[in-house]
Order: sequence, then structure tokens, then C-alpha cells
Amino acid sequence: MTKSMVLGLLVAMLLFWAVGAYNRLVRLRAEVSKAFSALDNVLSVQPALIKTALPDELPADVLSVVQTPLPPATPWARLAAAGEQVALALANVRARPLDPQAVEALSAARGVLADVRQSAGIARDHDAPSEDALPDALLARLAALDEQAVVPAAAFDAAVQVHNLAIRQFPALILARIWGFKPAAALRWPTARA
Repeated sequence: MTKSMVLGLLVAMLLFWAVGAYNRLVRLRAEVSKAFSALDNVLSVQPALIKTALPDELPADVLSVVQTPLPPATPWARLAAAGEQVALALANVRARPLDPQAVEALSAARGVLADVRQSAGIARDHDAPSEDALPDALLARLAALDEQAVVPAAAFDAAVQVHNLAIRQFPALILARIWGFKPAAALRWPTARA
């Protein structure tokens, strides 16, 4: 075997390895998107449920809260604002499931919704029921949707971990940097609270 044949063989092996590594990174990126799609199917029900549960005639403070960044005063206003925040965050992650900032915003939005649910439950336990109190059935349905999202969220986080590990391993690390693969972010999943 001549030196040129050996060199040609090494170049061919390097090229095949680079193509295989690239295909693996693309496949792992697609797995993250697929895992988010399953999670999105569950999470997107919450904003829709909130929107349909809102009273037909909302008080003026609810409408102003949804349209401005003022702190809401009623449970319905807080729920409407949290639902809108989750819907916007979901749309951002749907467009870019590997964007750490979009995933962080979704985690924060879900935390706000969980806090609204928890505060509505605490208020119901300590206060006499009022007409703006959130219905128990709605709070229970939102909690059930959170429970349904636990498994898809874990699958999304696992896909993110595999993706991030793959782009940090040498020598794929070099190719990941060349091709612009960046680490994704896992969800900060608040525990389901009633």
C-alpha cells in the first residue's frame, strides 16, 4: 500500500465518521423536538381549559391584567394572566425546543400557574367561598393535567440530557462547535400542587 492510498483511506474514514457524527447529533436534536411535542400535547390543554373556564363577563381588573403587567387582584385575574403566560411560553418553546431561554420561560410560567392554583386552594381553605373563587373542579382538572405531564416532561428532560452529553463528548464536541450545536435546557418542573 502506498502512502497516498493510506492517506486517502484515512481521509475517507474521517469523512464517514464526520457524517455519522453529524447524523447522530441531528437525530438527537430531533428526539428533543419529538419529546417536547408529546409534552406540548398535554401542556397546551391547560391554557385552553383556563380560557374556556373564564367567566363570560370578566371584571375590568381581569381584562386590564391580561393586557398590562399590573399585578392581578382576583383569583380569576391571576389565573387568566398565568394561562396567557403559559400559552405564550409554549408557543416560544414550540418554535425553538432547544432554546434554553424559551424553556426557562416555560418553567417559570408553569411555576406561576402552580402558585396560582396553590394560592386559590389555600384561600378556599381559609376563607369563606366568594363569587370570584376558582371552582374546585377547575383546580382539580389543572392538577390532573400537571400529573399527566410528569411522564412527558421526564422524557423531554432525558432527551435533553442525552443531546447535551453527545455534544460535549470528544471528538463530537469539535464537530458540534463547528456546526453550531448548543446545549439545550431541561425543565424546572414544579411539583403538582392542588
